Amino acid sequence: MRPEPVPAPPLPDAAPVPAVGLAVALRLARPVRLAVQFQVRGFTALLGATGAGKSSLLRALAGLLPAEGTPFGGLAPHRRPVGYLPQGAGLFPHLPVWRNVAFALDGPRRARRAAALAALERLGLAELAERMPAALSGGQRQLVALLRALARHPAVLLLDEPTAALDPLTAGTVAADLIARLRAAGVPALVATHDAALAAMADHLAVLHDGAVVQEGAPAAVFAAPAGPEAAALLGWRNLFAGRLRAADALEWPAAGAVLRLAGPPAALPGAALRWGVPAGAVRLVPPGPAAPGRDNRVAGVVSACHVLSDRAVVSVAVGAASLVAVMAPAAAPAVGEGVTALLPAEAIRVWGEGRPPASPG
Repeated sequence: MRPEPVPAPPLPDAAPVPAVGLAVALRLARPVRLAVQFQVRGFTALLGATGAGKSSLLRALAGLLPAEGTPFGGLAPHRRPVGYLPQGAGLFPHLPVWRNVAFALDGPRRARRAAALAALERLGLAELAERMPAALSGGQRQLVALLRALARHPAVLLLDEPTAALDPLTAGTVAADLIARLRAAGVPALVATHDAALAAMADHLAVLHDGAVVQEGAPAAVFAAPAGPEAAALLGWRNLFAGRLRAADALEWPAAGAVLRLAGPPAALPGAALRWGVPAGAVRLVPPGPAAPGRDNRVAGVVSACHVLSDRAVVSVAVGAASLVAVMAPAAAPAVGEGVTALLPAEAIRVWGEGRPPASPG
């Protein structure tokens, strides 16, 4: 089995993200009740937890599930200008690569073979033409499935968890390759995913929760300012807590026995129950001691866990009855059992109305 990713010719510069995208307004009753409205702009990620209805929404857009709304309302599946990549690539195991690609084409066999081989050549995959799907790596199967979906020049491409079966390192490489190829082809795409890392690579991001899209926009803006604790949990925020507004700029954190200063008054009255969060990357850990000049909130705690990844350390700090997560360089990480002071910048704290984050996406 060849290593991933498959070598390919240099790609042209990415096509600009369309100013106006494909508008989706769809209602679905089964197997999941959905009523969604959002835009597909360039490579668009539909982020949601397992069971939220992402796959059902894609199947409804492809005409494989009954739904009401736009686009493509009332069109039979074979008349919809969509390319659809189901989970696991969906290649025919009994057909070689070129026949998998040619399956989506019309015309005589010789013309379809020539077109399939030309498409494989353009992506640097000509040597795979006679291989069977079982002899391909996961990344190669995804690229062949992508070619098959693009063969009929769809108006939009639908991808269902395209990297779910790949290991994290390979998934990031394959995702970047898929996105670059789609941008070069100028084909809008909607990818259903529970992977916040893949969502961060998109041109546009829509967050699906409780049957609706609760937030959409540029990924950087959505990640920086989640619309609620549900969106924050899906976006990978680890530090989500309950609190109560003590004053216009003071948040009571009962689990830690602390009061935190806010950068500005939230849209709630003093005494209101709130959910709040802070990105793990915004939390700094320093040795205990007198407060240094600065406006950061200071909370004492003890390091309860430290997991070092290749380029970062994920540190859990017991703060009263709560657990606070910080991300830092491995060389700066404190030892388990060490007392620390956690610094929480007021500007990094996000406050929302009362609610509970969903279960971690799977």
